[in-house]
Amino acid sequence: MSRFGTRTQLLLDAVVVGYFLPIGMLFVGVSRFVREEMDGSEFVVGVATTTFFVSAIVVRPWAGRVMDRIGRRPFIWPPLIAMAATTLLIPASTASWMVVVLRLLQGAAGAALYTALAATATDIAPPGRRGAAMARLSVMVYVGFAVGPFVGEYLFDQHHWWLFAAAGGIMALASGLALALPETGDDHRDAAGAEVPARQMMAAVLRPGLAQFTMGFGYACLVSFLTRYSREVGLGPSGWLFLTFAACTLVVRAVSGPMGDRVGYAKVALPGVVCTGIGLALMATAWDAWVAFPAIALVGVGYGGCLPALTALAAERAPERARAAALGTFFSFNDMGSATAGPLVGWIAGWAGFRWAYGTPAIVLVAGAVVAVTLVRQASVSSATPGRTPRQSLR
Repeated sequence: MSRFGTRTQLLLDAVVVGYFLPIGMLFVGVSRFVREEMDGSEFVVGVATTTFFVSAIVVRPWAGRVMDRIGRRPFIWPPLIAMAATTLLIPASTASWMVVVLRLLQGAAGAALYTALAATATDIAPPGRRGAAMARLSVMVYVGFAVGPFVGEYLFDQHHWWLFAAAGGIMALASGLALALPETGDDHRDAAGAEVPARQMMAAVLRPGLAQFTMGFGYACLVSFLTRYSREVGLGPSGWLFLTFAACTLVVRAVSGPMGDRVGYAKVALPGVVCTGIGLALMATAWDAWVAFPAIALVGVGYGGCLPALTALAAERAPERARAAALGTFFSFNDMGSATAGPLVGWIAGWAGFRWAYGTPAIVLVAGAVVAVTLVRQASVSSATPGRTPRQSLR
């Protein structure tokens, strides 16, 4: 049953903002806490920031398969409580390995949570509006991201405890709202008893996932090192750069989903990948402080167009009875890119120079653009063949 635009949708919007506002605060809080309070190196900062995604790689596909059988709600409010508790424990850590362990736990909880939120968003949307549904979800995500880092910088400057207490409290409130969400996975439970072969699942999400791997790699580099980058180029606190990125992402995501529904998701994803790569390359070569703003705006425009399109494409190509499992597998590609980025690029930046923290993902995104081109070509073949569906084109 479609509940797109109803009270269920509004509740979902509020829960998403209530989760991602603190996540945006933690982008600032974790990196600054490890660097400034624990005197961690760039490598350690990268590990602490992106280890969140390591456990997510394992958890997302499993969580997706289970929620196709038992429903979405058990993967929404309990993870929010776990996220709130672990957030409050971070400032009590006395060693960087403690932060890493807590971030691993957060990665597992957050992976299940976001997969359930995305599955819920596609459940309540009509089939022809899944791009719009993912765009709306993404807009709510970036409402949180737009405000979170900016608020996080301010609170951390007062005292780091303020940031973590506020973030944990907001997540606790979001868990209360999540209790009011109805179960939306009922329509697929009967069909979910028949397991979808792993080969069929991978065929559905492989290429969108590979493109998202490169986007996740670039995004993790952006958020892991932006607080240091902002000071390196002479801008001081990074809040305005985070805000610029999030605002551009918000504006584009408001239109990219409906556009993908009309012209095809792959045709929206390709320019998004290209735009992100160009923006990161400009950040790496910025010759003056002001260049950082148009550069990160380009990254925001690219990221804003790409993720909803690739997510909707993965959902469209997936078997209907295993949509959550397919989305979990798709998001695992993003997690793999993000988990790889922090330690690897932190090491490269320490060895070759800090600007390579953004030069490296710009190079990686070239591969993402190549994959996106193949998706556009496949979509063109499908549209040129009467009666041929996206799932049939996988055969």
